[in-house]
Amino acid sequence: MQTETKGVSITEKAAEKVKDMLAKRGTPEAAVRIGVTTAGCSGMSYKLEYADTVGEGDRVFEEHGIRVVVDGKSLLVMDGVQMDFVIEQFKSGFRFANPKEKERCGCGESFKI
Repeated sequence: MQTETKGVSITEKAAEKVKDMLAKRGTPEAAVRIGVTTAGCSGMSYKLEYADTVGEGDRVFEEHGIRVVVDGKSLLVMDGVQMDFVIEQFKSGFRFANPKEKERCGCGESFKI
């Protein structure tokens, strides 16, 4: 029996930023891979990288013309996540809204579910 997933979504602002990054890299047809890794004071941290290939256990979600690749293990933690791109006065970057997140460390770099 396969568990139903909500998947991973990406806002229009985040999609535009990813499109720019892929174009500058010279691979506009590529995708972006997001996942989680063990790191930080709260235990888990999001990771973001280019995805030139899609592996056997990967799931692909597409929104606003961007393909987002998530490995099966990360999807267990990231199911329902929305990726956004935020520009603030002194800092800008990708932000992840995760409905499974229970706690975030003081610096905001890691989380617990």
